[in-house]
Amino acid sequence: MNEHTGKISPAFEPFLAHSEPNEKRDAIVIYQTPQQPPRVRGRFRELKRRLKEVESRAAAQRVVQEQLFEGYGKASVKTRPGKQRLEVSSIGASTMPVATVEVTPKTLSALAEQPHVIAIMPNQRIHLITPKVVDYQALEKQENKDGLTWGLKQLGIPNLWKTTKGKDINVAVLDTGVHGEHPAIAGRVKDFVVIDPLGRRIAMKDGATFDSDQHGTHVCGTIAGGKTDTGVSIGVAPEANLLVAGVLIGNATLETLFEGIAWAIEKGADIISMSLGFDYYEPLFAKVFDMLIEEYGVLPVAAIGNGNYGNSSSPGSSYSALSVGAVEKIRRGTGVAAFSSGASLVFPGEQVNSIVTKPDVVAPGVQVYSSIPPQKRPDGVYDYAYFDGTSMATPHVAGVAALLMAAKPEAQVTEIIKALKDTAKHPAGTSQRPDNRWGFGLIQPAAALSALG
Repeated sequence: MNEHTGKISPAFEPFLAHSEPNEKRDAIVIYQTPQQPPRVRGRFRELKRRLKEVESRAAAQRVVQEQLFEGYGKASVKTRPGKQRLEVSSIGASTMPVATVEVTPKTLSALAEQPHVIAIMPNQRIHLITPKVVDYQALEKQENKDGLTWGLKQLGIPNLWKTTKGKDINVAVLDTGVHGEHPAIAGRVKDFVVIDPLGRRIAMKDGATFDSDQHGTHVCGTIAGGKTDTGVSIGVAPEANLLVAGVLIGNATLETLFEGIAWAIEKGADIISMSLGFDYYEPLFAKVFDMLIEEYGVLPVAAIGNGNYGNSSSPGSSYSALSVGAVEKIRRGTGVAAFSSGASLVFPGEQVNSIVTKPDVVAPGVQVYSSIPPQKRPDGVYDYAYFDGTSMATPHVAGVAALLMAAKPEAQVTEIIKALKDTAKHPAGTSQRPDNRWGFGLIQPAAALSALG
């Protein structure tokens, strides 16, 4: 086997299945950059200092990127005699060591042979992990009585509010956008951008926001929403800040997603919540999450998918993602929802194959009540709805992470992930975890907070 083969994603096989030898397709390349000074302990949330660090990294990365572009440009001409150089372009002003590169079936190996290249992935389409609208009448009465959603009650969130409500933690939501004027999240959206299908950032005038669907607004409400007009609390971390990038608008691709991630880093995100997926299994995306955790101090939280048992969705299937499955209320407590994905995967390593079990944890994801953009119906206008999905479980975990970060500002991202996993409750006890239904179990926010010391 060629020593560079492991840098090329297996997703290229279906992605290029019907391509001609010289047909150009877009790919995403991750490259190695010069070693940077170690970050200070904690998440380094002081925005000015963080931005200075990001700018320093970007400057070093641009030097390597230019060498990569030049080397690949020459190699692409040699590989395709008589053809022009293939195009390369940076993503996010080199905030991350990631770029978009034109490739053909013939030039993939030439790109992999370039110095500093770590991974090459096809620029495939991304899409929502689509939720379902569910019946809510029986549950609505109980939640109005309790003054909070069943998910917040199940997780014991009000007890944590005595200590922390997520103040000053920045949660980036990469989704369909947000209806920022919704009364439940008014004032929580601190920044908003649209990433169009070409990867361009589009800033709205006068701080305007919009949601191309209902999904993004629903997710934002679960993370940081306040109370409804009937007094029901819907948000896990009601004092957290929301940084929202509309990346799922039109024919979105991985390039769109990476641009959104870069934007979130530049804006000082502590957590990135992703209730999205893509079709071709992508093990190399784990390198992106490694980078976010280890180099930028950002916690990625991703839905595992709604494909039922025996399946998983990228990027939630990445070994380094904090991936989330969904539980529902049952007569004797909670159970994993039938639609919630889960699988055991093999990640080829340099020495031995590593088996990874997903999801990592589960959280409430059925009959989740949250905000939506105003929707006209025959009997009136509705701005709240009940949805099902791992998309609804994911923001519960992102919100809990925000509570933990606010309460323990010196805790590393890796320590927060470990606390959430170690303290999760599995119905079969600790000896049976992780498995590919419950993962480590249902998150226990209060226990995780205690575990952080």
